[in-house]
Amino acid sequence: MDSLQDAIRVIEQDQMDPGVLGGDVMTAAVDEVVRATAAAYTEQSASYEQAREAAPWKWDEYLTTTLLERVRSRIADGSLPLGGAERWRLLDVGAGYGRDVARFAEQPDIEPVALENADGFVRYLHRAQDEGRIGPDGVMVTDMRDLSAVEDGRFHCIRVHATLHHLPLVSHGLGADAAVAGFRRVLAPGGVLYVLVKSGTGVNVIDTGEGLGGRFFQLFTSVSLRQLLERHSFSVVQMEEAVEPRPSGNVDWLFALAVAE
Repeated sequence: MDSLQDAIRVIEQDQMDPGVLGGDVMTAAVDEVVRATAAAYTEQSASYEQAREAAPWKWDEYLTTTLLERVRSRIADGSLPLGGAERWRLLDVGAGYGRDVARFAEQPDIEPVALENADGFVRYLHRAQDEGRIGPDGVMVTDMRDLSAVEDGRFHCIRVHATLHHLPLVSHGLGADAAVAGFRRVLAPGGVLYVLVKSGTGVNVIDTGEGLGGRFFQLFTSVSLRQLLERHSFSVVQMEEAVEPRPSGNVDWLFALAVAE
């Protein structure tokens, strides 16, 4: 695939006529999206840290509290057995420069792992390890579609915060479907999946006006997100929408909590 725009044209064609294009063509298109997204975040990793260094938006804090309360309550009532583990294991997918995973590491009952594939962010995460803010086994360098190195049922919670929308909804079990299938496999029975995505329809390259440049986004409706999760044996237990005010314009968000059946 020659460019991101070529990949987007292929993705849009597949979304209009699912399955008409072959798996090899679609694989190349999704790979280009992943490559371009990782490159954009690597190029702007310092700008991204500066844009996100302020305290989290109030709704972000609410979402984190909601997630932690859900996981802890399921552990307490026996719906999510720890299998002898002293702490419950959380995979933070698309952890960026590690602000949130470092905060999770401060919690006495959580063993967090950061997953990231943008080289610029990986350097930040390794620095956080060197400084002792993330554990020695707390960084996984891979594409979120490839969790082959992770054993089945390894994690009790997976947090996919503003990350899944960088993969398209396409046929052949690729893109977002490949990632969610992997999440389901590595979640323990009864485990909790957290997903936050931009709300809307279609795909596009969007510059959010924060000095980060244009990035690929798959926008989700409540129906498309629910369908994605349910076809991979997740039961959606909570779904909410919110509008975040930003200087560059309002951002529509869609949040879901789901349980591995």
